[in-house]
Amino acid sequence: MRFVMALGVVALGAGCAHAPKPADPAARAQQLSEEAEQAYLALDFERCAERFLASGEANGEGPDRAESLYRAAGCASLAGHADAAVEVLKRSVQGGYYDADHLEYNPELAALHALPAWSGIVAEARANLSKAPEPPFPVMTLMGVDAFGSRKVDRATVQRVLGLEVGKPIVHSAAVFKQKEAALREQYGLAFAHVGMSIYFADERKGTAYVVMDMVDAEDAARLRFLPEPKGHPADPEGLVARWDAYKERLNMLQMMGKLAEDSSCKVAHCIGGFGHPDLAAYEPEFLAKVPQQMDALSAVLREESDPGKRGAAASLMAYAPTAEETVKRLEPFIRDPDYGVRNNVLRVLTATQEAATKPLLDVATVADAVALPNSSDRNKATYLLTYLLADLSPEALKAQRAGLLRQLGERLVEMSALQIPINREPAVLVLKQLSGEQYETAEEWRAWLARQPKTER
Repeated sequence: MRFVMALGVVALGAGCAHAPKPADPAARAQQLSEEAEQAYLALDFERCAERFLASGEANGEGPDRAESLYRAAGCASLAGHADAAVEVLKRSVQGGYYDADHLEYNPELAALHALPAWSGIVAEARANLSKAPEPPFPVMTLMGVDAFGSRKVDRATVQRVLGLEVGKPIVHSAAVFKQKEAALREQYGLAFAHVGMSIYFADERKGTAYVVMDMVDAEDAARLRFLPEPKGHPADPEGLVARWDAYKERLNMLQMMGKLAEDSSCKVAHCIGGFGHPDLAAYEPEFLAKVPQQMDALSAVLREESDPGKRGAAASLMAYAPTAEETVKRLEPFIRDPDYGVRNNVLRVLTATQEAATKPLLDVATVADAVALPNSSDRNKATYLLTYLLADLSPEALKAQRAGLLRQLGERLVEMSALQIPINREPAVLVLKQLSGEQYETAEEWRAWLARQPKTER
């Protein structure tokens, strides 16, 4: 069991010899978890396993220890050390790990399923579930897989490479998805491949998930035109970025536990989950009072900060600008931020701001250009933004935009209308209806309609 012995050594003496070690065990455990997460995202599974195991040891008894050991087992499995992964996983469930569904369907642990100990580990996790303080995050059911953006790779190929089965439970694994992305890029000479997963917590789609593989062929690499990567570290004005992150973390936890009121709202156009729960009520008054005084400083974070998480938080806070016009002015240049998470937040706020407006706030050409961005999270928001923008144009202005938009976006919108994921399909159909005056729903109908349009319009 060489690998387990190595992990034990790391647990006793982990850390860089040149880096100071936090004296507080909780801080030490947090530092080790962050190092493990960085290794995980870099697909360095040996180091990931070592750091997560060390974090578990630093945590002592409790749920954080069990979670760290669980993550260590996943990394050990991905590193090819199945027997070692089983031993660490046993310690996790013996320490109280209880998310049995996640464990059972986690693709990072697939190599362990054939081992004799596997069924007992799953059974012990299910037994722990009856004593759990709160229910775990639900495992979703996969309802559809899409492929978009490549002329070389179709949906069937993507589904085969990903190894996914529609109608079955799915657990997200950033590492496994990154491996599949790399395989597609290499095999088909793609300039870009990225897996996105959308999950639904409410309404008729509650408990479902959709996966899309976004791709860019090498000859279409111009779609990957972004701003340069920022390198700075500007100050967090009045701790607003940190406060937004704390709000979002608590919001996500309440949502996963099913404790977030569906009618929760906020006092500005963009609201990711509202402030109706007592745990969240103190945040919005602070944002309302402080953000308008810190617009320049928040813009500096968005422009200069190297950490995309902080840039994304600054983008979300721009919803609290004094006017909608200022929100748009501050955010519009960052539609092409190099990080898709930041672009997601920028487009979220711009979309909600335009939706609440009664006049066009953005240039149509800028928004149409954003519909060509590579990620689904870019395209669906940019396309919804376009629907709200077109709705606020006068009939004469809309007519003047029609031919140019059909030339630029017609084929892409028709392709989007064929997608399975509702949030990617529905805005494309709405724009097609606005431009055509027709009420078709299926991709076949829209393809036939587009073919009938005069060539000069396309």
